[in-house]
Amino acid sequence: MSEKINCGHCGMMLYHGEEIARRLYMRAIPSEETVLGFYGNACPRCKGALSLETVKVEIKGRRTHAR
Repeated sequence: MSEKINCGHCGMMLYHGEEIARRLYMRAIPSEETVLGFYGNACPRCKGALSLETVKVEIKGRRTHAR
């Protein structure tokens, strides 16, 4: 499954990759809060405050191929 985190104010993409909670390897990013901390809890584009309440987190399953 993939996860995408966007700023809730301007829509800037802050993270896109494997779902953070399900990662079994490379635990360098243990949580969504850590991703927001990389940006100093402020959006680099609009300078809006970043928290789990102000960002948009989208988790999608992988597509399956039709046979």
